[in-house]
Amino acid sequence: MGITPLGWASYSDTRETRRRVYLISLIIFVIASAVCAISNNIWQLLVMRSFQAFGGSAAQSIGAGTISDIFIHTERGRAYGWFNLGNIIGVVIGPTIGGYITQYLGWRFIFVFLSIYGSATLIIIYFALPETFRHTQLSLTTTPLPKKRFNPFLSLGLLRYPNLSLPILYMSIIFSVIYVQNTLVPITFSTKYNLSPSNVGLVFLATSIGYSLGSIASGSYSDFLLTKNREKYGSICPEMRINSIWLGSVLVPISLLAYGLFIVKNVHIALPISSLFFFAFGTLLVFNGSSTYLIDAFPGRSASATAVNNCFKSIAASIMSFISVPLENALGTGLLYTLLTVFIISGTSCMVIVYFKGKKWREHFQK
Repeated sequence: MGITPLGWASYSDTRETRRRVYLISLIIFVIASAVCAISNNIWQLLVMRSFQAFGGSAAQSIGAGTISDIFIHTERGRAYGWFNLGNIIGVVIGPTIGGYITQYLGWRFIFVFLSIYGSATLIIIYFALPETFRHTQLSLTTTPLPKKRFNPFLSLGLLRYPNLSLPILYMSIIFSVIYVQNTLVPITFSTKYNLSPSNVGLVFLATSIGYSLGSIASGSYSDFLLTKNREKYGSICPEMRINSIWLGSVLVPISLLAYGLFIVKNVHIALPISSLFFFAFGTLLVFNGSSTYLIDAFPGRSASATAVNNCFKSIAASIMSFISVPLENALGTGLLYTLLTVFIISGTSCMVIVYFKGKKWREHFQK
């Protein structure tokens, strides 16, 4: 899910197509899901699950490209907010649907359901979604993009632009902290507050609501600020989009530090749960504003920019998920969340630098 979008995005941007990527990736997803349902051993299931991820990962980056294709600058924030809400809702309702299917029909029917769902989506896209790629879009460089020779890792070349690598670094830091928190929440609330596994699951509703509200609010807020800047200055640039993340950049470290303090002090359960909500809300303010900035700043390469972002966020999340429990055991809850807060505050400097230097960098690269 983290690595394969690089290939999809590179293919989409170099071959100038979104529609073909949707169709090919969904066919792979549907076939892999169907084979998962009839798998006879764990190795066959694992391999097909990998192919399932390979097919299902395209929409995350190509969707950002489609938004860039069909929405003007002052509408992209809201559009990306609603687009990202789909990912969030999937994470929220997926385990619930899967739980009921497993309990009443068996685990194989999860993959039957996914195969049917993927097929329906494939049919809708085939008949209802035309090609959206803008062939007149400008690249960051004057060198024409390769159209015939496909390089799945071409997207990684964008990392040489600091106005992409710095926002990715900042978002990867926050994303890794999310997964530290997600890994430790079940342990924390079961030991500190004696919650059952089912009740621990309810704790995640706070973050789910925070993510959902943050995704919707951040998009409208980002577009509002961009429109106000255009009215004030007569023109807009992608760096103006960064103004929409400052509230979130303050809310995220404060709520994270408060959460760690509440856990250490063993206060009423409502306080750490409230902190989880505000952390999630602030996170989406940062993510949607920063992600939409990448879409605006890299015309014609928005899918690739999003794919690189998702790749490094996924790598960071994997590493931190793996070491989160040993870190808490070694440092203690209070020190761990204090260090994570400092980590995030330090990362905010990346966006400050891009805000002041981004326009100059883009003009230099375009030359």
